[in-house]
Amino acid sequence: MIEQKDIKFSRHAKRRMKLYGISEEDVLNVLKNGRKEIAKDGKIFFFHDIKGKFKYPVKVITAQGDKVLVIVSAYPLKKRRKK
Repeated sequence: MIEQKDIKFSRHAKRRMKLYGISEEDVLNVLKNGRKEIAKDGKIFFFHDIKGKFKYPVKVITAQGDKVLVIVSAYPLKKRRKK
């Protein structure tokens, strides 16, 4: 389980979250309940629908640092992904 103290938000992620109205709680919800995909470059993507707040699923992009999970970006997807 990922603890909130083990998560760091990049400046880019904070700006995207502010732009789209995504809270830190929303990001933690996506990390906890979302579908996980791992890219070849080591980045980990999480996708999750937040009912009642966003029309589209929220995508959170993370990178693993030394003992810290770095949130690289977070935004609602404009197109639905094929499952």
